[in-house]
Amino acid sequence: MSNELIELLHSLKSELENDPRVLKLADLDKKLNENEEVMKLAYKKDMASVSFDDALKHFGENSIEAKEALKKLHEAKYNLDIHPLVKEYQAAYKEVRLLYEHISKELFGEFK
Repeated sequence: MSNELIELLHSLKSELENDPRVLKLADLDKKLNENEEVMKLAYKKDMASVSFDDALKHFGENSIEAKEALKKLHEAKYNLDIHPLVKEYQAAYKEVRLLYEHISKELFGEFK
């Protein structure tokens, strides 16, 4: 790899690390991981997922138990998704994902 290419890649890396969208996402990620309410909602969703998996294994997909567990899982996921901090994080994540997709398309688009 040429020195010029290496320098350009380091420059791109630095620009991305300092991009306001990336910085905002990192800040929101930290806030999510420190927010007790979000952690409780995420835990409830995880436990509902485990319960649903157990119901599927023991009672089958069309059982009343599985349907009730699925309903609880949907409810727990919904409660997590509507939390304002989670919504803000998802919006910021979408912006960064679109940024990375654009870069990928520009760099590698003609190779696909």
